[in-house]
Amino acid sequence: MFLFRKKRIEVYAPISGEVIKIEDVQDPVFSTKMLGDGFAIIPKSTKEATFLAPISGVLTTTMDAGHAYGITEKSTKIECLVHIGMDTVELNGKGFDVKVKKEDKITAKDLLVKVNLDSIKKNNKDITTPIVFTKETIAEYGYKINILKYGKVKQGDVIAELVKE
Repeated sequence: MFLFRKKRIEVYAPISGEVIKIEDVQDPVFSTKMLGDGFAIIPKSTKEATFLAPISGVLTTTMDAGHAYGITEKSTKIECLVHIGMDTVELNGKGFDVKVKKEDKITAKDLLVKVNLDSIKKNNKDITTPIVFTKETIAEYGYKINILKYGKVKQGDVIAELVKE
């Protein structure tokens, strides 16, 4: 029996805002690609914001604080991490209204969480949101990420793709 893996996976903007290079994120855990490669979005909204799933898969990681989500794409097993803001774990869930749970099957553009970005900013936290593909899964399964669009994007736009090398 053969296991067929997708050769190309589209990655959607989880929120409207400005796409920046992962190297430009202020947190070195992300900017040095310690966790993996990707991009970040500085959300446009300053109030209540909805964050959508950038890819389809299974929700394999959720953090109690509501600030981070890991989605594993079914056919490739590549994991995508959506990390809302910097040091937002310190808020202990304040400002996050989580709409999913671990092991949920997720379709790209499904609602993950509603976030009060004003609350995060009032707590002196950066709202920049990295979206990274873990280096272990990218390397293991032979994919690379192509960022298709930097600058202003709308929620749901295709902004990147994972391509089989």
